[in-house]
Amino acid sequence: MPSFEIPDGPATVALKKEGAFHKGSAVFGVTNKTGEGLTARVSVQIQGDGKAEWYQVQGDPERLVAAGESQTVTVVAKIPAATPPGQHRIKLRAINVNDPDNDSTDSAAATVTVPAIVPAKPATKKPFPWWIIAVAAGVLVLVIGVIIAVVVMSGGSKAPNVVGQPYEEAVKLLDKAGYKTVKRIAKETGEKPPETVLDQTPAAETKAKKTETVLLTVAAPIPVVAPDEPKEEPPIEEPAEANCDPTVGACIEGFVWRSAGPNDRVCVTPESRYLASLENSQASARRNPNGGPYGPDTCLMGYVWRDGFPNDHVCVSGERRTVVAQENAAGPSRYRACRPKVIIPRPTRPKITLPAG
Repeated sequence: MPSFEIPDGPATVALKKEGAFHKGSAVFGVTNKTGEGLTARVSVQIQGDGKAEWYQVQGDPERLVAAGESQTVTVVAKIPAATPPGQHRIKLRAINVNDPDNDSTDSAAATVTVPAIVPAKPATKKPFPWWIIAVAAGVLVLVIGVIIAVVVMSGGSKAPNVVGQPYEEAVKLLDKAGYKTVKRIAKETGEKPPETVLDQTPAAETKAKKTETVLLTVAAPIPVVAPDEPKEEPPIEEPAEANCDPTVGACIEGFVWRSAGPNDRVCVTPESRYLASLENSQASARRNPNGGPYGPDTCLMGYVWRDGFPNDHVCVSGERRTVVAQENAAGPSRYRACRPKVIIPRPTRPKITLPAG
């Protein structure tokens, strides 16, 4: 009794043309009916006009099948497309490798049909699409027409001369000529009336595209700055002479007040004034600290009172006292009158009236 059985298998094998071959596959089920694991060798058996090289078992032809186990075996068909149409059959055979001569089994036969090759229909030659050339020619003519129109409309005219025209009139003339974009710049001048066009870019009568911006230089009035209103200027004041005593006057040139005391206004030389200041600083050192017949102002031996003015008890030498007396005597001849405060009125600037307009 065979150890294997092949209960499952296809009745037919479907083929599909792929390139130069008809290809297909068939799946069979192989079952070990024994109670022990066996090695099965599977192969394809050909019946009819088929060839063994057209079929191949996928995977290892020899495989271990456990006790009671079922395994699938796939047979791949690869038949040349040039094979004449017809039918043949194949079977799958399973052999127990331990007893190959006596223990084998075959599946039921599966029919393989090789189809006839249907010749491909010859390609029908399509007529040349002349309409495409006609459409392309029409489009080309249209494009050329548009280009010519653009050139004629935008680049072939001359800009009109608007120099000397009022600005508003110049804009109208340019608009009429097809120049829609106009910009202006102002230039202050007194040579032309305000709003007169002084210059234009592009220049007059030069070829310019109508899409180009026309720049106009327009006269603008020179602003008149009104002068300031005249103001009453304060008079010029020259202050009264400094170091001048109104009761006696000022010293003539080369002399200064002696200032030996707060009200000493005797005019002396600068050297004498310096000596008087030095004598004042040494006054206490030249007095007798013990006093004397003239009280605390008694001078030391060799010094006498200066007597430059009443109660001038500064101790000086006898020679210096003589000089001071001479200065007092010469005082009136060394005076001059004080220079008074002077007020000089400023001239009034006349008001300027600008002409109207």
